[in-house]
Amino acid sequence: MVINELLDVLFWKNTKKYVRFYTELIQKYLPDNTDEYRKQSDAFVLDSIQTKENFIKIIEDYNANGKPIWQEQAMQNCDVMGRDAVRTALQYGSRIMGEQRFTQHENAISGWAYHADDYAKAVNVKDNINILELSTGAGLGTCIVMKHLLPNNYLISVDIDFVATRNADGLAQYMNLSNRVCGLNANFWHLPFEDGSLDMVCTHYGLDETGEIETTVKEVFRVLKPGGRFVVLARKDPYVRHKHYMNLFDISEIECNPLLKKARLYSGFDDLVEMADIHHLSLFEHTFFQRDTSHHRILYIFQK
Repeated sequence: MVINELLDVLFWKNTKKYVRFYTELIQKYLPDNTDEYRKQSDAFVLDSIQTKENFIKIIEDYNANGKPIWQEQAMQNCDVMGRDAVRTALQYGSRIMGEQRFTQHENAISGWAYHADDYAKAVNVKDNINILELSTGAGLGTCIVMKHLLPNNYLISVDIDFVATRNADGLAQYMNLSNRVCGLNANFWHLPFEDGSLDMVCTHYGLDETGEIETTVKEVFRVLKPGGRFVVLARKDPYVRHKHYMNLFDISEIECNPLLKKARLYSGFDDLVEMADIHHLSLFEHTFFQRDTSHHRILYIFQK
C-alpha cells in the first residue's frame, strides 16, 4: 500500500502497524468522507510520534540506520494487493477507464498543468527512443508524454502499485498505443532493466513523491545509455507537499528541507542537482514555472 513517503520514514520501524491502520482507514472513509479520514489519520500520527523532538529523532535514526526496503522486505519489488485491488486493476486497464482518465487529464492540462507541453517536448526530444517513466500514479504524466509520442518511440511506465500501472494500459487502449506503451509493476530502487538499456527516463511528480532519492538516482544512471537523459518535473519547494505533517509538529518551513534531506526524500533544487552530479548525471537544462494560481515547479533535464 502506497500512502505517503514521509510517513513511510516516520513509521519505518513499525510498518506493519502503520499499513494495517491505513488499510482499515481507507476502506472505512475513502473516497466519501475525506474530512474524517484526515482527522483519524492526524490523530494516529500525533498519538504515535507525540512531539517535535520525537519527529526529528525518528528521522535522524532513519538517516543513520534506515535502508531502502519496502514493507520490511515482505515485497521488495512491488506493492501488496488485496482482493479488491485485483478487480480494480483489471478495470483500470480497460478502454473505457482510459477514456475517463484521458478526459480528466485534458482538464488538468488546460488548467493547472500549464507545464505539460514543455515536459512532453523534453521527453520526446527525438524519434526512435525507449522511454521509461517513473511513477504512473493517476496517469497524468503518462498521458502528457503519450499525446506527444513520436512515431517510433516506446514508453514503459513503472509504479510500485500495480493498480496505478494499469492507468497506463487504459490510456494506451484508448489512444490506440498499446503496441508502444505499457505499465510495469516495479520498484524504483530495483529497476528490472539491463545496464545502459534506455534512452530516456522521465518522472512527472514522481521523484518528489517517493523515498530513497539517492538510490533512485543511482538506478536511473545505471539503466541509461551514455548520453541518455533524465527528465524530472517536481515542486520547486518540497515544503508545499509536506507542510501538513510539518505543521502538526510545529516544524517551520526553514527546518523542513534539511529534515527531508536526512529522510532521503526530495529536498529541493540544490540538493537534487548536487546528488545527481555526484552520480554522474549532469544538469543539462532547467526551467522554473511560476503562477499565482498553483505551486511553483521545476523542469530538470539531466544527462549521463
